[in-house]
Amino acid sequence: MKTYRKPLISSNDYLLFLAITLAVISTTMNIFCMKSLSFGSPIILCDAGLLISWGVFLISNVITEVWNEKMAIKLVTFSAIVSLFTMILARIIVDIPTLPSYYDQADAFAKIFSNGPRTIISSIIAFLVGNFVNVHIIQKIKDRLAENDNHFFFFMRAAFSTLIGQLVDNALFMFLAFAPIGISVYEMNVFDIITAVLSGTVIELVVEVCFVPFITIPLTALIKRTIEREKE
Repeated sequence: MKTYRKPLISSNDYLLFLAITLAVISTTMNIFCMKSLSFGSPIILCDAGLLISWGVFLISNVITEVWNEKMAIKLVTFSAIVSLFTMILARIIVDIPTLPSYYDQADAFAKIFSNGPRTIISSIIAFLVGNFVNVHIIQKIKDRLAENDNHFFFFMRAAFSTLIGQLVDNALFMFLAFAPIGISVYEMNVFDIITAVLSGTVIELVVEVCFVPFITIPLTALIKRTIEREKE
């Protein structure tokens, strides 16, 4: 008689871990985006948020593969709400007066967390639309492949969905937040915006492509095996 051994980590545990990680990365990258990066090159212009933003698409791809597009959209929306709440709270804290002896500290805090309404709204819109596009593409390709699916096709659709999703995310954020239309103190010329969009998209795509075989695919397979054992 076969003895059933309950997995130490259930599929719900994995889902909770992914949801928390997604929210943390989403919030953190909105803080990191206040630092510009060029890597010493005049043709590379992006923000520091891209150093971890690939993790958002990686996690949403895993959730879509294991569960479905609907679940991924729920968790992406939850992450956006957490990020929005954090940015609004930080903005309120910036405006709360402090003691004269802490002015330098308050000024440094304000420079990091003083995202204006335009930047906050642009960030949330870009995050939601970019991720919705990403999970919709990966779900549609997965449905079309049906029983012919394998790790290679998973790799290809993860890379393709990330390319389109990141491009939409970056383009929406940069144009909505920094387009030179005269309503913000800090705006960028169109050439710099396009450079930032393309640079960021390429870097994020390369990073995620490198991690798909070592994180996305193994993690997806592990969770699917856990779900199968739970059904036995």
